[in-house]
Amino acid sequence: MFSKLFLDRLPSTWRLAILQAIIVGTSIALCLTLAGNALRADLEINARSVILDDLREYSLIYQKLGGQGLTDLFTAGQHSGIQSIRITSPDGQMKSEHKREDGLAFPWPDLLHLRKMANVTDLLTVEHPMGFPHQLIGRIVLPDGNILWCGRSDAADLVYLQHIHDYLWLAGVAAAIISLIPILWYANEVMHPVRSMIASAKALARGLGNSRLTASSAVPELRDFADAFNTALDRNDALASELQAANDHLAHELRTPLARIRGNLEAFHDEVKNPGAGDAAARGLDEIDRATHLIQTILNIRAGEHNALKLHREKISLGELLGGIADIYATSAEDRGLLLRMEFTSDITLAIDQQLVTQAVANLLDNALNYTPPGGSIILRLEVEDDQAIIHVLDTGPGLLPDELETVWHRFVRGSASSASTPGMGLGLSLVRAIATSHGGRSGCNNRDGGGADFWFTLAHGRETPA
Repeated sequence: MFSKLFLDRLPSTWRLAILQAIIVGTSIALCLTLAGNALRADLEINARSVILDDLREYSLIYQKLGGQGLTDLFTAGQHSGIQSIRITSPDGQMKSEHKREDGLAFPWPDLLHLRKMANVTDLLTVEHPMGFPHQLIGRIVLPDGNILWCGRSDAADLVYLQHIHDYLWLAGVAAAIISLIPILWYANEVMHPVRSMIASAKALARGLGNSRLTASSAVPELRDFADAFNTALDRNDALASELQAANDHLAHELRTPLARIRGNLEAFHDEVKNPGAGDAAARGLDEIDRATHLIQTILNIRAGEHNALKLHREKISLGELLGGIADIYATSAEDRGLLLRMEFTSDITLAIDQQLVTQAVANLLDNALNYTPPGGSIILRLEVEDDQAIIHVLDTGPGLLPDELETVWHRFVRGSASSASTPGMGLGLSLVRAIATSHGGRSGCNNRDGGGADFWFTLAHGRETPA
């Protein structure tokens, strides 16, 4: 539900931290608001009760001691710092007044307005024009007809509220710090094992040994997942081993009878005098060679995918090797109305299997020749980086659909641009990837901006010296 609030690549630890911050911040603000409002309401009720009680008390004192006695007792009392009293005649003339001791001259409202207040039961809150604390004012009619006014400042209440707010803020900060504990637990007990599992999964995807998911310090659910996943991998490895053994046995069993049949056909072809029989024998030899090549290609792909392809490495100038291949294919490209050229800015000497790398480049060039329409161009490009050499074959053909950029590398898969007349069985690119993998490299493809495709593979293992 909350996933749409974050960027797709934002780590889940940061997502949890942001959500935690929102929840804690909202909770603190809500607590401060509710507690502040409730406390402010209680203080206002208490202030009203104090004013009403003091008015009744001051009225009794006035009856016994008079106005001067009330002033003396008020001055000696504990409320003189926050209260002000005033005695007026019924027509509004002031007879005596005692102001707050803090020196703030609080303006009383117009007496005509105050006369509208009911006796004792009604109070009025007056705001100070200079932004000072407000004052709550009440009145009571004395027995002699004079009116006693009492005003109480909310300065002390504001100080008390501020202290409460400060304590609430401290509690909120402490709660925010404590809320980091589940985030730290999540990062250590969940995300750290997940990252370890991701690294193991990437190693598996690259085919690096017999890697397995490790989550020894993870939560029980992740440990159970890792165990179940590793069990599935062990079963797949067992099946792959059985399949590999079956393939090896099948290849051995097929190559021997195919070799015998080929030898018999060669002898028959050499001895037969009938032209028709000779042609049939020649076609049989071609089919046997085709089947033998197919079997060997499948075995090479399987071996390359499992880093088991045997390499006969030798130091070779990659620029010279690619230049020779380009020269060989230039004539075929010209016959098809295509322009083939070689591009490289620097050469490099690598320890590679020359035959396999030549076969990989030839497979890419064959595809480019088959799918590029007349009038197009093909580029064989060599790029040298710090840790690898990249070989590109770029064409101006129809390109690939987005979902084909990866699937075309699978066995017996051909692109949507192929047809029944297009040669091949969908093994060429699989062999290119197997050869690249066996040399410690990668392979891939993408569509060019101006049309056409760019197929490439890298060579990383066995590098010697730059030319």
